[in-house]
Amino acid sequence: MTANAEISVILVSYNTSGYIRRALESLFRETQLSRIEVIVVDNASSDDSVSMIRQFFPQVLLIESGANLGFAGGVQLGAAQAHGNYLLLLNPDTVIVNAAVDRLLRFAKQYPDSGIWSGVTLNNDMSLNTQHAWSKPNLRDLFYSAVGLSKLFSKTCLFNNANYGCWERDTIKDVDIVSGCFFLTTRELWDKLGGLDASFFMYAEEADYCLRAKALGHQPIVTPDARIIHHGGVSHSHFSGKQIKLLKGKVELFNRHVVAWQRPAYKALLYWYVLNKYLLHTLFKPKSEQRREWQTIFANRADWLQGYR
Repeated sequence: MTANAEISVILVSYNTSGYIRRALESLFRETQLSRIEVIVVDNASSDDSVSMIRQFFPQVLLIESGANLGFAGGVQLGAAQAHGNYLLLLNPDTVIVNAAVDRLLRFAKQYPDSGIWSGVTLNNDMSLNTQHAWSKPNLRDLFYSAVGLSKLFSKTCLFNNANYGCWERDTIKDVDIVSGCFFLTTRELWDKLGGLDASFFMYAEEADYCLRAKALGHQPIVTPDARIIHHGGVSHSHFSGKQIKLLKGKVELFNRHVVAWQRPAYKALLYWYVLNKYLLHTLFKPKSEQRREWQTIFANRADWLQGYR
């Protein structure tokens, strides 16, 4: 199960017992052709995640971190125990369908120079979820997002190039960044890059990895042939908490991958985006929970505008 594994599948769990059980069941059921080992890193969950995995999945290597290390820190802990030539990062709130892991490995072997491979994500009703691949942040895309044009014209690549809006997800595509929810890379490249940067804690760590890999000549690539269901954000009980971490991750990405003189403009557009969301909800939904959540996000701007420091 370990010494001759092709793929080491790493999941990081934080109070996701029900979801990770379904993820593991689907992983073992749908993966028949690839030799896998499965590693779960539990970030000090307070639910029954640990006891559930021990009871129902004795073949899984369970690592108890003893603290909430975040996604990147948890993955790093799991990767240190991995034996596979490939590492597959898989979120606990995913469901493998139609042999997606086998299909993704086959795709990786067809495009060996890419170094990073991913598939397409679906919602629970099997409709398309486009939040699995992005372009590198740039001022134009941030402006379109800040003023709402990317949402208004979400199916275009002129105004929504950040999410590849005109791509129907039915063709193979080179992308800048793929989501860490279904993220295959080689052990060789992982070691060369030092894995994920754990200072990101959660969100944008996979973007940082992809951009560092591209700088070395590797091209992340997506196949429509490997598809999974992804729920997203289940470890967060509040919208504002998730958004603040997302914003911190984006700012940290700016700090690492944008030239110093341009960073204030990037951060200003992110600030503008949040301010517009807050003002629009205040104007049209003044008593709504969404308005209160955006108020919290805006009130914490001094924190997230620093990134992960």
